[in-house]
Amino acid sequence: MPTVPPLISGGVMLTYRCTNACKHCAYRCSPTRPDYFMPEEMIDRTFAALAGEGALHGVHLAGGEATLHWDRLEYAVRSAGRHGVDVDYLETNVGWCDDFDTACQGFERLRQAGLTAVLISASLFHNEFTPLERTKAGILAAQEVFGPYGVIVWTPVVLRMMEDLDASKTHPLHRSCELLGLDPKRGDVWRIHDYLTPGGRTTEKLTEGVARRPAGEFAGQPCRSTLESTTHFHIDSYGNLFTGHCPGIAAATIENLHPEITEQSAPVYFSLWKGGPHALWKTLAPDFDPDPAGYISRCHLCLDLRQHLRRAGVYQELRPNDYYD
Repeated sequence: MPTVPPLISGGVMLTYRCTNACKHCAYRCSPTRPDYFMPEEMIDRTFAALAGEGALHGVHLAGGEATLHWDRLEYAVRSAGRHGVDVDYLETNVGWCDDFDTACQGFERLRQAGLTAVLISASLFHNEFTPLERTKAGILAAQEVFGPYGVIVWTPVVLRMMEDLDASKTHPLHRSCELLGLDPKRGDVWRIHDYLTPGGRTTEKLTEGVARRPAGEFAGQPCRSTLESTTHFHIDSYGNLFTGHCPGIAAATIENLHPEITEQSAPVYFSLWKGGPHALWKTLAPDFDPDPAGYISRCHLCLDLRQHLRRAGVYQELRPNDYYD
């Protein structure tokens, strides 16, 4: 039977709300997502649950954009400390960094709460919303506050490439590609952002230059190893646990991180664990009409299937609701 193994490393998503609506976002965060931030009581319950995970190495704090609620973010940092859960870093797009001084003030506040490191996003997707000068100000300020080893740039390769762009402006993806000599039709966007996950908004916005395959070709590809992976799990602002980079399908919550998962309690999860999206199609969605253009991955097919099933409104593990809206 499927189960959730001990949690090893992951993130606590304090909100789905974000200043950006990046094309590669697996969690579909954006300014239009509900203005909901994990309440203090749930923050405490989340870290209390994580404190009981003996194999846990640490977590990162994320969104959305977690700096949209500074008081709650600071509370989360302190709560993790009170419960003995190591926070590896905070993820931020630094769109809030108006200048070096503003960035230093924000980071210093978090340092005093107990934060030791930040991860700053640097990609062509973020540059559609965040000018490079803010990204650079955030990096310099973070180095000032946390030291050179307390700053992770994700990724430095793309940051160096963007040096040729006007740092005071944002650039639509197609324009930055033109300016940098990149060809999306040849897969250059995926090549330089080699960490992309073929799910979420990626499957809607970034399929150019990626080969598609008919849905039937994904038969015999169970998702057991993916769903049982806890090396990069996420707990969202509603307390849902997502394993294996699979947002939108949660068979566990902070109330019980390791439930008994059965075909009756979580039929979608069970079907994917046992046979993958092709099995899900044949068992729970026989009326599903696959995209004749095909899919870039089994994750792409899975998301299309889950959106189809979500319209029926009967599968409790397909959550939160607004992920599918």
